[in-house]
Amino acid sequence: MKKVRPLLFIISWGLLVGGCSNASKVKQEYRDQIGDTPFDANLDDGNFKLCDATNVLHKRAYVSYTGGIKAMEEELFSNYKYQSAYRTFTGTFIIRFLVNCNNEAGRYRMQILDADLNKITPPENLAAHMLAITKKLNKWNHAVYKEKEYDGYRFITIKMKNGQLVKK
Repeated sequence: MKKVRPLLFIISWGLLVGGCSNASKVKQEYRDQIGDTPFDANLDDGNFKLCDATNVLHKRAYVSYTGGIKAMEEELFSNYKYQSAYRTFTGTFIIRFLVNCNNEAGRYRMQILDADLNKITPPENLAAHMLAITKKLNKWNHAVYKEKEYDGYRFITIKMKNGQLVKK
């Protein structure tokens, strides 16, 4: 039994050191892109500009909507146009975007997931419709943190069941 303990220690140490060195490689390789949404000419409006692209706030809680979540939800519901083709869809749209210091939103990115967090494909036109009604939201308030103004990230989740929007 005494010979087994040093062997377990050496194996454990090797796994720990190997795992840490691997993690640092991943961290260095992606360090500049974690959380950032770079401009993509195929997806983004070229007129949307950040006020300071070198200092974007990643604390989403500091980007707010006039009237709060309730007002945002009301706008989403009033702009949603149900179609019978959507009735089989149940899932969640996660839409991430930037709000600049001028309270303008841009660089929208979307993921669509099922209840098990697997990527899914909604019925035709539904993703485009959800993105369009999200882009209509225009009462954003840019981030202010420690008395400084920032561009900032925000995301919203929109849940649907059987093609109908679900209130939070």
